[in-house]
Amino acid sequence: MKFDFAVPMTFYELLAIVLAAVAIIIPIVQAIWKRWIIAPKLNFLPTGRVTLFFNQSGSYLRVDGVYEAQNKPIAVKNISIKVTRKKDDQKLNLSWSSFISPVNQSMVGNYLQTTESAHPFRIEADSIMSAFTEFGDSFDSFGKTFRANTAALFKQIPGIRMVNNTYEEALQQYKASPDYTTARTRLEKEFFWEIGKYSLEITAEFGEKRKVFQYEISVGEYEHNRLAENVDEALLSPLKSAYGVTWDYHAAYVELHATEK
Repeated sequence: MKFDFAVPMTFYELLAIVLAAVAIIIPIVQAIWKRWIIAPKLNFLPTGRVTLFFNQSGSYLRVDGVYEAQNKPIAVKNISIKVTRKKDDQKLNLSWSSFISPVNQSMVGNYLQTTESAHPFRIEADSIMSAFTEFGDSFDSFGKTFRANTAALFKQIPGIRMVNNTYEEALQQYKASPDYTTARTRLEKEFFWEIGKYSLEITAEFGEKRKVFQYEISVGEYEHNRLAENVDEALLSPLKSAYGVTWDYHAAYVELHATEK
């Protein structure tokens, strides 16, 4: 096909050329926009409930929700949380430790949730990823303190087991020990979940960026008392294991509220 540029183009020929050029340019502009101009956006959509724990691992919590990636795929490298007790500004710094499956599985009549170690994950553009996340003390700071404070008490368990046939008898001797009183007093000082309000800052790291999500929870008398019972349970569980008695730890559930901006 030959083009004679000496002959003026008709309106329809010119229109065809313009439309063809636009058809070529639009995908290029879109690619440039998505790759170099538009920024990825990470959102966190919580279920609205937080689970609080206290045991031999210390005070920690679980936050359920999903993460949403807008505009571009996002690879989340790390998630941490800072909990601040408002009445005295005491802080609890935790990092992700495990993911809890949001799907319950029936096992011999009981409903269980599977867990896996926390790890980086990728969210495709304009998609969501479930992340029911348990946050813990990655440096085992509380665990080291706990073991140091209970070493003398726990060493007594084999001897108590030898002279007491029943758990009830052993329990009386065990709790009458001065080491039990000392360990309990020290453990109470480490207990974090006092009655009052707490601020939560969840920090998600992706690429070279960080996104902070701010929330608030309140611990009432019921939740406090329920968790405080675990102070004794943390000291009793090794003795219970020696007698084949089931542990009896309690968790507490509180509502999660977004902080007003």
